[in-house]
Amino acid sequence: MSYGVIASKSANVMVETTSGVGGSDSDLVLDRFQSIWGAAWVPGRLTITRLHVNFIPSRAGRGMAMMDLNLRDIEQVELAGGRVSKVMGLRTTTHVVHVRSLGASGLATEVAQLAEAAKKLPLRRR
Repeated sequence: MSYGVIASKSANVMVETTSGVGGSDSDLVLDRFQSIWGAAWVPGRLTITRLHVNFIPSRAGRGMAMMDLNLRDIEQVELAGGRVSKVMGLRTTTHVVHVRSLGASGLATEVAQLAEAAKKLPLRRR
């Protein structure tokens, strides 16, 4: 099975905390991302593979501010309306990652399918 890039596009991302502290690796990454960027829309590059949603901010000089979200940790994919670009919401146990980009409705469908498929893959231990 190939884990290559499924989609890559320019996007703006904002992370929102919905409840207490989560225990997954993705929750730790989202907490760190939110501590660096706060509740602001961050422009950058969104890349989706069969296992991860990766976001690299386009602003330089912010240290290790990239976000790598495991598709297994996504519990729900939501889509909110917009005039020009819709907003996709990726809900984990304790966070919602809002992604604003062109073609978000098609991207939301694809991420939902990939998240379901990732949950069916056997866990690999190192």
